[in-house]
Amino acid sequence: MPKPKTVRTYLDNLEPHQGAIAIALEEAIKKHWPHLTVKLAWGFPCWSGNERVFSVMGQTDRCNLQLWQGASLADDYLERIEGTGKSLRHVKVYSVDQVNDELIDIMDRAVTLDATAPQRVR
Repeated sequence: MPKPKTVRTYLDNLEPHQGAIAIALEEAIKKHWPHLTVKLAWGFPCWSGNERVFSVMGQTDRCNLQLWQGASLADDYLERIEGTGKSLRHVKVYSVDQVNDELIDIMDRAVTLDATAPQRVR
């Protein structure tokens, strides 16, 4: 399958389970942070404010919500934020139900961090 050229194509090409999660994440972002812009970067939908804030990546049984400054938030959400990257971390989202208040709080803190202390993505 060729690489998608638009965010909508990427989302439409996900398996149904992944697509439902990705759409729920997209809808949450649009509802809570409509000022963020979205485009494909590194082959995945990426939402940006001052710099990159989130990206959504379909995996076999889930979607990963990548947090571009997730390392700064990880200690406060040890059960949700995973990874070992210097800046980039992720939350594994296995179902639409996991797009819940706690995840919205994590995402809100990521947006606030981007607004107050943006880190340039290399």
